[in-house]
Amino acid sequence: MAPPNSNLGSAQRRRRLKKAVQSRDIKNVWHFTRLSNLESILNEGLIPRSELEQRENPPAFNNEYRLDMQRDAISCSIEHPNYKMFYGLRQQYPEEKWVVLALKSDVLWEKDCAFCVENAASNNVTCIPIESRKGVDTFNRLFDEIGSKPSRKELGIPDACPTNPQAEILIFGPVEPKYIIGAVCQSKAVEKELKSAFDGFEFLYHDGLFSARKDYRHW
Repeated sequence: MAPPNSNLGSAQRRRRLKKAVQSRDIKNVWHFTRLSNLESILNEGLIPRSELEQRENPPAFNNEYRLDMQRDAISCSIEHPNYKMFYGLRQQYPEEKWVVLALKSDVLWEKDCAFCVENAASNNVTCIPIESRKGVDTFNRLFDEIGSKPSRKELGIPDACPTNPQAEILIFGPVEPKYIIGAVCQSKAVEKELKSAFDGFEFLYHDGLFSARKDYRHW
């Protein structure tokens, strides 16, 4: 039996997290994927890998293995994609076209999220239990200074961006289409194609999301 005040506690946690997200003026949560997966994502939302693997014809996954061991979660980034991982995938699969899916920041407090201060598969992160990576205090740690690096101010990191460019958000359960704003693509031709194919979503050509953050030399 759940404690009598569990729902109240959850509501309070969501309010605290919403306030923290909005105080940093975070607008977008990003998830990169193959263009070939986009139609099903816009129709169904983002589905955890554990569920997709049970389907007769599962989609192409970004990684053969989930080294973070979280097959029930969808990996995302705040304000800028994890460019190191994204670049590696584009080099590994040069024949593929890619898009960066834009999600509303509401997912950060409305969905069950874990916040990872660096790559979710790193030893420094996997040693921390999932429940200890949830909540506003862990969210705030995404923006802490890192002693071995120049300050956030020196690096020119905006308030909305986590300090470590490989910081990841793990969203558990499906992310419904209502949270999807649209997608950013790497060419005007693809932008035009998507705008004509899908109503109700925004599509934009913006090469910056396919590039490193400006402080990349320090990472």
